[in-house]
Amino acid sequence: MANHGSLRDPQELNFVPAYDADRPALPVAAIYGANASGKSTVMNAYQFFLRAVRDSQARWLPDEPVKRRPFLLDHDSRREPSSYAVDLLIDGVRHVYGFSTGDGAIEEEWLYSYPKARKRVLFERKGGAVTFGASLTGERVAAERIMRANSLYLSAAAQSGHARLSAVWEALQGVAVVDDKMRQALPTAGSITAEVFDFFERMGIARAGELLAAADLGVHGVRPSQEDDPGLQRYAAEFMRLQTQAGLSDEFTASLTRSMSKSLRFVHRVEDEEFLLTAEDESAGTKTWLTLVTFSLLAIGRGSQLWIDEVDVSLHPLLTAKLVKLFQSTEMNPLGAQLVFTTHDASLLGTMLGEEVLRRDQIWFVEKDAATGASELYPLSDFKPRKGENFERRYLAGSYGAVPLLPDGAFEDMVKQYWGARGKAVSA
Repeated sequence: MANHGSLRDPQELNFVPAYDADRPALPVAAIYGANASGKSTVMNAYQFFLRAVRDSQARWLPDEPVKRRPFLLDHDSRREPSSYAVDLLIDGVRHVYGFSTGDGAIEEEWLYSYPKARKRVLFERKGGAVTFGASLTGERVAAERIMRANSLYLSAAAQSGHARLSAVWEALQGVAVVDDKMRQALPTAGSITAEVFDFFERMGIARAGELLAAADLGVHGVRPSQEDDPGLQRYAAEFMRLQTQAGLSDEFTASLTRSMSKSLRFVHRVEDEEFLLTAEDESAGTKTWLTLVTFSLLAIGRGSQLWIDEVDVSLHPLLTAKLVKLFQSTEMNPLGAQLVFTTHDASLLGTMLGEEVLRRDQIWFVEKDAATGASELYPLSDFKPRKGENFERRYLAGSYGAVPLLPDGAFEDMVKQYWGARGKAVSA
């Protein structure tokens, strides 16, 4: 990505293993950084990319400007295009797809494949002109005919049913992004997510009670209420709007919608007696755990990506470590689903219960330059870390950067000045 928010210069999040080749791509990436350093901007850049691929032809209006976010702290970047690209494996073959865009139109777009590690051009676009490689077969003119200045050719090709290009388009649809907006759109996340668990249980994939008990939350299961809850309809409308941004499957969405009017109860057992509580009676941690486990199951079941912004919000480090372990395991994650998250939780850089949570090549940092306001994304592997090194201690000590830099005693001096000024005012 380049020229998106505080990411002024080209930045890359690389999933290629740095120390061994046990997997074609790493299953986990954790992004650390100080507040306002640009962690969430990395995620937002990927969200914009995904929305453009999915919606530019089907949902963007013909004369609508491209709603990009260029770097705004210099005059040149405001006028320059923003660029995005991904590497992805489709049936074991590497593909590279990307585009650059200004405010009013897509300026460039490209798609290459690498069968047997040799580059093949599928298509290249300059403005409104598209050229095709010899290896791209199928109807290509129909997509070019309906493509607009502000829409992507890949998106138009998917709309016109081009088989080869639709496979690339579909490979990018399974990504789910859980950010603050998604959390705010799920004020009854416990009840909604519990219905999703019920869906998985009906499919024979997972049992809600076992997943809840594993987190020691005091909840032993979920049960639908008998009455409709009109208030849930308001939440459903907002959730349905945001689910298109999160990449949820049609099957999952349909299952969720059918029961959206009914809230669910959380089953608590005390001795031999059973108590049913509403989502509002449950803690933020319970609802957060349910939400993240649900999206994790969806990603693992499809072998897709899950991005979580601020994974440590209302979640204990041991529960976060459980999620990471789920994706790290080849037995639990045989399709190679990937988890990407931003966090401030330095404990994940160490060991928990005697096990390493994150590998050296799964740790990334974002740091913002105070002079220019531009953010840089870089991996721990740039520092040539030794295996077994205490990454948590070194990170908190500032060895890798990406931590808040405050003068010694800054807060203390400010408080002293406040009380001193207040004391003079009282005396006067």
